[in-house]
Amino acid sequence: MNPERKEILSLPALPGRLTPAETAWRLGFEPDHITVLVSLGLLKPLGRPAASTIKYFASIEIEALRNDPKWLAKASDALRHKWKLKNDAAKNRSGNGQPNRNGGELVHSESE
Repeated sequence: MNPERKEILSLPALPGRLTPAETAWRLGFEPDHITVLVSLGLLKPLGRPAASTIKYFASIEIEALRNDPKWLAKASDALRHKWKLKNDAAKNRSGNGQPNRNGGELVHSESE
């Protein structure tokens, strides 16, 4: 994030809308987490942006979420779960990069 934007975010009165990077910074998440939180329905962008456009977020709503420990815990747990599923799926892939034929479940042989 550029220093000028960081300075603006330090002001007592924030701009009305925030970019995903600014939103992440205010909430204490990484910028790539914002897309995941939106896809999980935990963050709602302003208006009805097209899938390929930058999403903006209302600073007043972001500040409310920032001060809500229950929401922060829910968002953190959702991200942890999302990454666990992604990591588990990667572990379930065979050596040639293809998913296992058993629907992604781990196979344990009798000899183990």
